[in-house]
Amino acid sequence: MAVFISIIIILSLWSITKTLEKMTNRITDKQEEQIEHLKEIKERLVEKKE
Repeated sequence: MAVFISIIIILSLWSITKTLEKMTNRITDKQEEQIEHLKEIKERLVEKKE
């Protein structure tokens, strides 16, 4: 019985880890997109000043 519970806990932790990894990747991707957008905005603002 203890082995069964251990397997369930390990599988649950693995699943949670995978879900967190996917969420982290999405957040990182969105941050990279935002950085690119900010760079574009900065470039346009610099162009306007000149």
